[in-house]
Amino acid sequence: MRIGIMLRHYEQLEGGVKHYTRSLLPLLFSLGAEHRYTLIYQNPKLLGTYAAYPNVEELVVRMPGTVLWDQLAVPWVTRNKNLDIIFNPKFTIPFFHRAKKIWVFHGSEWFVIPEVFQWHDQLYTKLVVPLYCKRADAFISVAEAVKQDALRFVKLDANKIFTIHNGYDPEKFYFIDDAERLQAVRAKYHLPEKFILWVGQIGTRKNITRLLQAFAQIAHEFPHDLVFAGEQRKKQNSKEALSQIATIKQLGLENRIKFLGWVEHTDLPAIYRLAELFAFPSIYEGFGIPLIEAMACGCPILTATTCAPPEVVDGAGYLVDPLDVGAIAEGMRTVLRDPALRAKMIARGLVRAKDFSWEKCARQVLAVFAAVGGANAAAHSNL
Repeated sequence: MRIGIMLRHYEQLEGGVKHYTRSLLPLLFSLGAEHRYTLIYQNPKLLGTYAAYPNVEELVVRMPGTVLWDQLAVPWVTRNKNLDIIFNPKFTIPFFHRAKKIWVFHGSEWFVIPEVFQWHDQLYTKLVVPLYCKRADAFISVAEAVKQDALRFVKLDANKIFTIHNGYDPEKFYFIDDAERLQAVRAKYHLPEKFILWVGQIGTRKNITRLLQAFAQIAHEFPHDLVFAGEQRKKQNSKEALSQIATIKQLGLENRIKFLGWVEHTDLPAIYRLAELFAFPSIYEGFGIPLIEAMACGCPILTATTCAPPEVVDGAGYLVDPLDVGAIAEGMRTVLRDPALRAKMIARGLVRAKDFSWEKCARQVLAVFAAVGGANAAAHSNL
């Protein structure tokens, strides 16, 4: 088949969608080597990113804005290259073209918690996102919980939605028992002897304020500090960032909180391993790749009962209501006090992490391509 891939989001900020795309594409090209792939960029600096793959062609189409690029530039390439499928690893598709259209639903927060978005984003969600859902020939949901939300909020044919879990890289995230390496990472980041860890981009849905409030309830009972590994979202309203800093001061936690900022990925597995608990009670997670990373590295997990985390950890984590500060505090208290429970959670997590891989994800995506685009490809072969 001839498969076009929309890569406008390669110019945007780092985040989960970009990580997903970078992890998936090389595997699609190698495992689906019989197909031809046309990568469509906005930025000419990206040309050559995948030059090593003989079945890949890279094109740049310059057009101002996002809507014009999606709805005019991409269909032009699709017609010119006679593509069977147009695939967007993010969301948005061209509405009008005979090529089969597939995109990835990384989360349903637009529908579930619209209040965290600005008014124009909420309007976009109500009017435009359902159109993408309905015009797609298929779309991929990264979790069954996200699929069910999509079915609940948009009237769709369930047969068009394929749940395919994200993966992780076991060569980067694994259980480290090298004491010298662990100590080197502890010294590099000035990590305390005992700490609770949080990993990710610091933003609205991450429930930081409630986590701080919960930690304040148990701080006098344990010697642990609370360590944050992750950057503040660039688009984040600075008012919220200032509010979180004010919360730390109000709770008297200035000496118990540590912000690491951006952490080298080569160091992150050791940081997971050194932590006694990974606290990740987000209000909403469409998937939560840090959950797999933590399990693979042998870190016990406390996470939320909402959306995808229960599906991802599948019994290997301690679940709490993310809106209940007392429940978050009690969950941390329970896990930290019970070494036997932590050991059991670590063992379960190491097993559960093996259920996820980017290769498995790529093979399932290729199966969707085959199921959806097969008729188009057969028609083209007879031309």
